Amino acid sequence: MELIPKEELKNSSSFNFAPMIDFLFLMLALFAVLAVSRSALLDTEVSLVQLQPEAKAQSVRSKAQMQTVHLSITADGNYKWITEFQEYPMENAAAIQEELTRQHNIGALPQEKQKTEILVHIDKQAKWAPIAQLIFSVREVGFNARPVYESLEK
Repeated sequence: MELIPKEELKNSSSFNFAPMIDFLFLMLALFAVLAVSRSALLDTEVSLVQLQPEAKAQSVRSKAQMQTVHLSITADGNYKWITEFQEYPMENAAAIQEELTRQHNIGALPQEKQKTEILVHIDKQAKWAPIAQLIFSVREVGFNARPVYESLEK
């Protein structure tokens, strides 16, 4: 008769992962607590800047002086000038250049061209050639064009 049965002395072919998983969960909890406490400690040392009344009024005025122009490129490459009330179809990029120059000359747009924001609404199916033509023609006149992303979900 033996003190330890032979089945207990055989090498087992499986590995017990329970202690390793427990250790990983403990490490995860430790790092989560450190991250939260560190961000809480560092965020308490933030000091806010006091804005002077004159600076606040100037920033509001400078934002109000910005003029926004909305242009659109359809899927078939046609251009549109979009206003608050209506969309005006434009023949080509040269027509947009002429209209920008005309509105700048009559004073509808600010004299400083940096104060004019030109937002380009691009259709998802539009080809690259009309997009590039519009951006380069706007830059030739001295304005900067920025593409605008509109999500399909409204």
